[in-house]
Amino acid sequence: MNAVFSLEHILTDAQSTTQQEAFRFIAENAYRLGFVDSIDGFQAGLKAREDHDSTGFMGGIAVPHCKSEHVKIPGIFVVRFTNPIEWETMDDTPVTTVVSLAIPASGADESLVMLTKLSRSMMKPDIRNTLQSDDTQAVLDTIHQVIA
Repeated sequence: MNAVFSLEHILTDAQSTTQQEAFRFIAENAYRLGFVDSIDGFQAGLKAREDHDSTGFMGGIAVPHCKSEHVKIPGIFVVRFTNPIEWETMDDTPVTTVVSLAIPASGADESLVMLTKLSRSMMKPDIRNTLQSDDTQAVLDTIHQVIA
């Protein structure tokens, strides 16, 4: 069984320049790692959630997520973008790192608790700085501590 978050969930996207391309990259990797059964379905869910209300925080961080029937098992993905992505954020800065959640449509209570914990932690500069660092072990440890 796949872990909710592991080192292989820490990704670098050197190609995306738009939010839609970023959503596609997240969806493709969630599919590749076995968390979703449809790239298009999960991408559409991320977009629909973003259209409802922005997932942008501050300091270059966003937390795109969706609850979808296309999600087979819950997962968390940290993606760093080489190109800053325009995003509606609390401080009007582009996004350079996302913490994305794939939440199954059924049995989502535990995943929603993780989302709440992650969202609260994004307000802390030290957490945001760690997530944007190149230290993948520190990113892994930080996410595990936040969702514990």
